[in-house]
Amino acid sequence: MLKISHQTNLQNTNHQFASSWSGGKDACMALYLLMQAGHTPKVLYTMLHEDSKTSRAHNLPVAVLRAQAEALGIPNHFQSCAKANYKTNYQAVLKSLKDKNIDSICLGDIDLQAHRDWQEDVTRESSITPLFPLWLLDHKKLVEELICVGFEATIMAVHPEKAPESLLGKPLNTDTIAELEELNIDVCAEGGEFHTVITNGPIFNHPVKLSKPTLRRGAEFGYSFLDYSTP
Repeated sequence: MLKISHQTNLQNTNHQFASSWSGGKDACMALYLLMQAGHTPKVLYTMLHEDSKTSRAHNLPVAVLRAQAEALGIPNHFQSCAKANYKTNYQAVLKSLKDKNIDSICLGDIDLQAHRDWQEDVTRESSITPLFPLWLLDHKKLVEELICVGFEATIMAVHPEKAPESLLGKPLNTDTIAELEELNIDVCAEGGEFHTVITNGPIFNHPVKLSKPTLRRGAEFGYSFLDYSTP
């Protein structure tokens, strides 16, 4: 059984935390490991594009994010903003969470030091503790644990310069791991090679159903992605 990272940055024995929620595998495993360690999730926090329709992280429609929250039994907290105002809006949300007696935020970063440094910097002003349950965990073991405990993830976005579009729609399973390794693609996609959407797992009350997607290209940062916004 995979254990929470010893560099998570825990400050007490029962954090009341917000989960920085992309809807994908890393956010979900970070949430899961923190819950397994005895900490209490209070809200799933997601930054949206200015139109309030999709997430900034993975272009997931709000309907999917709401369905994930309902299946997890944890409420959503959304914040819409332009890319230029991201930091200011992020800090404002952290302050509002602190006012609701939430003491920390759970993050899915694994080993990108610049990301951790940025989070530690922006959370300092709000006195919210940034938690990194996945920090420096082995990439392959992390994905294998995700599969072993029963989470279901689908590849829903790829960066075409780093991963082929043929991966879109594939479940993240042992066969896909083998294919990623054959392609020399990091199985955790820490280089931004692909994104996933989680639809079921041991902390879900029931599966999340996805609509038949449409392939879209040219998203922010050049991603091709499966658009699940069609009813």
